[in-house]
Amino acid sequence: MMYPINGYNDIQTVISNERKIGGVIEAEQIQLRSGEVYDCPVFTSVDVVGANIYSIGFISKDGVRMIVHVNDISMIKSATHKKIHELNNAGYKEYKVKEKLKYLKRLCKADQGACTCPFVEEAMLIIEDIGTDVLKVEKDLDLKFLSKGNKVVKIA
Repeated sequence: MMYPINGYNDIQTVISNERKIGGVIEAEQIQLRSGEVYDCPVFTSVDVVGANIYSIGFISKDGVRMIVHVNDISMIKSATHKKIHELNNAGYKEYKVKEKLKYLKRLCKADQGACTCPFVEEAMLIIEDIGTDVLKVEKDLDLKFLSKGNKVVKIA
């Protein structure tokens, strides 16, 4: 996937619509005004008042969680929208995969085999986001709805 990000508004849009579009924003580097440089940061939050963005939250490759005022950021290098399985930040990738798997299991349990269109769409988005190799390890997930022979019914 890997789409380039053009500004803070793009970062905010991806974070706020994560459930609908999947993926996260990862940059190659972020440098603060103080000179500190963090590799492979993944942006986790954008704080907004009205139309003004005033702080950005991120997790670095080393697992450092930071919330930084936008005036303290001097450079964000190569920010891109990536699927979770494409991340270079291994710590955040592991955390996010666990979170998405937990959500997928709850989603499957709530659906109880009804296999409606909204369920299939959301489940497929999660699977595309975390990658299919993760599902091979999970034994307690019943994903029979992915087979091509099943008929999906749309309710109302």
